[in-house]
Amino acid sequence: MKIALFGATGRTGRHILHAAILERQAVCVLVRNPARLTPDREYVTLFLGDALDAEMVAYTMRECDVVASALGLGDNVQPEALSMATANIVNAMEGSGVQRLVAVAGAGILEDRSADRLRMEAPDFNPAFLPYAAEHLRMYDCLRQSRLDWTLVCPGAMTEAPATGDVRTEADFLPPSSTRVTYADVGHFVYKLLGSLDYCRQRVGIAG
Repeated sequence: MKIALFGATGRTGRHILHAAILERQAVCVLVRNPARLTPDREYVTLFLGDALDAEMVAYTMRECDVVASALGLGDNVQPEALSMATANIVNAMEGSGVQRLVAVAGAGILEDRSADRLRMEAPDFNPAFLPYAAEHLRMYDCLRQSRLDWTLVCPGAMTEAPATGDVRTEADFLPPSSTRVTYADVGHFVYKLLGSLDYCRQRVGIAG
């Protein structure tokens, strides 16, 4: 399969890219700063640009079979930047006939086990994370309104530790008694989902 990957230089995206390279899969990436890419680029086709540019998004995926998005939000959240980039990806996929999309968001948009609400709506949800969760919710709404075979991978607390190969997942909820999950494990899980329809049109919580 040929993969279009957005967010390839981020903490999760670089692990998606690494997993694909290990299996010699061709990957097309759209990045603003190529210097942040892994030096191992044997199977990588590089496009210079931004996911807010709809034409570049469509151009990046024009010969691809599946799409992964690990686009993130910086410390200064630009309102609706992530959901706008996601809309560009969705529109390009629907226009080209590519169906499978696996993207990454935060666990705030998962269901709360203790009440009929999202985790981000709970009184004890960290208010510092609310701008991020609100944008992830807009992203989720964009996917739900699409015709794509999407999956939204939603990790809880994450760590830069090496991959463990041992994660727990659950549709719509963060697995109970969750511990930190590594960026590497999330990246490899996203890559694995690209080749299947597991959790199709669902959020999936992932934890260590």
